[in-house]
Amino acid sequence: MDDRAAAAPTGYVLGDDDPEMARLDALSSLYGPATGAWLDTAGLAPGMAVADLGCGPGAVTLAIADRVGAGGRVTGVDAARRPLEVARRRAAGRPGVAFVQADVTTWEPPGPLDAVVGRLLLLHLPDPVALVARAASLVRPGGVVAFADVVLPTRAAHPPLPLLDAFNGWLLTAFGRLGVPVDAGLRLTAVYRSAGLPDPVLTCGQPLERGGDATGWAVVAGDAVSLLPAFERTGTATAAEVGAADLGRRLRAQAAAADAVLVNPLLVGAVARRPGQG
Repeated sequence: MDDRAAAAPTGYVLGDDDPEMARLDALSSLYGPATGAWLDTAGLAPGMAVADLGCGPGAVTLAIADRVGAGGRVTGVDAARRPLEVARRRAAGRPGVAFVQADVTTWEPPGPLDAVVGRLLLLHLPDPVALVARAASLVRPGGVVAFADVVLPTRAAHPPLPLLDAFNGWLLTAFGRLGVPVDAGLRLTAVYRSAGLPDPVLTCGQPLERGGDATGWAVVAGDAVSLLPAFERTGTATAAEVGAADLGRRLRAQAAAADAVLVNPLLVGAVARRPGQG
């Protein structure tokens, strides 16, 4: 790691503006089935009280609400104002659903929780072990601690696409210089052990798509816009090299011409219960 990385800030390096909302919506669509399997493995049931840490615009929060029902309670927590505004609009009229603007590392629930979950959160935190340990402290004995994260180096196209290869190189290099773990999903068992939890049950999903209409291209294009400042700050790539404004169009054209299969990043979910009897 060079001196540029030492000067770079830690934490969430993606934005929260409108392109970022579009990127998060694309992610939620892409990983909906894998997220559902992870939440079902967590055993979320009617009447539970659940917190969704790093909830963003609320897709996971609403999926939890579907599982805990009108008699349950789910609170989405996020530090960013704009995603929460979107989440509140989408949850309007849903009983038992609330959103709180707060730091996920210090937020205190108003009452006991049966489960704490977080998707695509830990890779953005300087100390994921501390967050998982804190999450465990917020649930009752026997309560659920469930986190899910991606393995970014697993994104690929077949046949390979030069533009996607270039983007993957920029992303992995920039995150490496910023100290962001690109393989966060594969670290979940070690994180849980270090947080004092039992080895988690793991789930995984890796959506495959074909051609220029793949949803995953919207994720890559959104990442390019959001990450451009990080690319430049770390000396990874210039704005001219990335061409973020039309990267999505160019990727779709390459994918359509090659009839390429897009292998989206692997999503790994982890589920464990706090030791003790509920």
